[in-house]
Amino acid sequence: MRRLERKPLASLAHFVFSDSTLWAMRSDLHRLRTRLKTRKDRDVVPRRPRVHLGAGSRRVAGWLNVDVSGSDYDVDLASGRLPWRTNSAACVVSQHVIEHLELRTELLPLLSELGRVIRPGGEIWLSCPDIEKVCRSYLDHRMVDLLEDRQTRFPGYSLGEVPTSHMINDLFHQFGQHENLFDFELLEWALTSSGFDDVRRISEADLLARFPEFPERGDDLQSLYVRASLRS
Repeated sequence: MRRLERKPLASLAHFVFSDSTLWAMRSDLHRLRTRLKTRKDRDVVPRRPRVHLGAGSRRVAGWLNVDVSGSDYDVDLASGRLPWRTNSAACVVSQHVIEHLELRTELLPLLSELGRVIRPGGEIWLSCPDIEKVCRSYLDHRMVDLLEDRQTRFPGYSLGEVPTSHMINDLFHQFGQHENLFDFELLEWALTSSGFDDVRRISEADLLARFPEFPERGDDLQSLYVRASLRS
């Protein structure tokens, strides 16, 4: 019997699992590592009162840049628990993160925890893909406008020979990484259910006017931006 050729572990993994499954497995391993590392963290005072959630590589000076790994303070945002002291944060900004969290089991617990951590009168600023804008683009432009908009920000992005309507699948699923998209009504409900009020639809320009240290994304055409405050 001929012996099977030995392959590198990465090649074998790609032979057995799909790319989306491998991404999910790596994500879960990062989450597990972070949960184990921070499992005893309680009542921690953030080094900075302004918190940037899901920062990734977009670190912002003067903020506590938080992500699941490689950040100023690693936190599994899907865990339903935050390590910080009650009323210890003045402001939270999170751009294109909440769509990666399942609504009832991950996002609502996170928002409730943020309602505990943020001081009364503090603010939360969120952005994510906008269901309404995506659907209007599909009906009115067959996604051509959103495709061209993305290519101005990411020149290498292409659907190849696939019809432009396929971009709606990219926005809704992003290779299995997106759990939910939101319109204003749904996000307003999620925030008010978690103790926030005065939920307002804004633009990226409003965010940058308030916090000019944030890098511009230029994604208003596809994104929903909101600001809310915490009830006093």
